[in-house]
Amino acid sequence: MKKLMVCLALFFILISGTPKQSFSLTDYFSGEYYAYTEKPASENYIFLGFCYMNKGKVINKDIIGESMVIKNFEPISAIKTLNAKIIKTEVLENGAVVIYAFSSLINKNVTLENEKVNLQIAHYENYSVIGWPLILGSF
Repeated sequence: MKKLMVCLALFFILISGTPKQSFSLTDYFSGEYYAYTEKPASENYIFLGFCYMNKGKVINKDIIGESMVIKNFEPISAIKTLNAKIIKTEVLENGAVVIYAFSSLINKNVTLENEKVNLQIAHYENYSVIGWPLILGSF
């Protein structure tokens, strides 16, 4: 019985010590993809003044955020897929709806009005832009 308890304890220590796999929008959705980094990995990056942006899949440990443009997509699909909790919703003058949410699947977050936020979705007419922790480019 002691051996079983020791084995179970070691098993749980190993599982809890395993870091979460890094999150990527490309694991869940498909669309026009952008990655944001602190350091450019090649000359294909554009400096936005606070970070670098690259269009297309990036294999880089320095990713600080991602965004994806998806046509004919309903924001509630992303909320359900990522098991996210809506924190705040805004309707802009042009009719765009912007949703701020939190998903435990995403490791990084920012604070908005004393709430953790790590997912932003902007929806306008027939397209949506999804970003984590926020949409760092334009929408």
